[in-house]
Amino acid sequence: MVHFGNDSLYSYIAQRSSNLRCLRLAMCYPLTGNGFVSAVMKLSFLEELDISQGYTQLDLKAIGHSCPLLKTFKLNRPSFSRFVKYDDEPLAIAETMPELRHLELFGNGLTNLRLEAILDNCVHLVHLDLRRCFNINLLGDLEKRCSERIRDLRRPDDSTADSPFDASSDIYSAGEDDYDFYSDDSDVYNPYYD
Repeated sequence: MVHFGNDSLYSYIAQRSSNLRCLRLAMCYPLTGNGFVSAVMKLSFLEELDISQGYTQLDLKAIGHSCPLLKTFKLNRPSFSRFVKYDDEPLAIAETMPELRHLELFGNGLTNLRLEAILDNCVHLVHLDLRRCFNINLLGDLEKRCSERIRDLRRPDDSTADSPFDASSDIYSAGEDDYDFYSDDSDVYNPYYD
């Protein structure tokens, strides 16, 4: 479902589709975190979950505990801030989703430390998409570990042309990604570059 639904609808779907194996919710902003988690907790047979909103660490832990068969998890952010680190979300994934084979974290603010936690705990991973995860530095041992273990590794700077969250789309136009922080012509004060 894309741009559609609310808490009541997803509760209705979850009550009548407890054997659901795949769920994709892209930019369903009327849906609240509590409403979403309450619905997903009724879907214990889920093997694939694709969401594009931010959820809390507790939300993701509840999802992980309620969906032990989860093999594919996509937590995509259609916009990204280089100045915010979302370390709690990746930690919840590492702690509660050990059976993952495919993990997509497009535009996530995770750091090397949390990526290592995911690699330590999600030992079956074969596909890892880290595009636009610009707080990660795939260098040295971490790069070697990812390259040796992950069959399909998408790096932070890899092309987004095949993604529904293409970096050239208007979806990024509301954030600091469009602002030229390096311009000498700017009259705007930016504390990040003092």
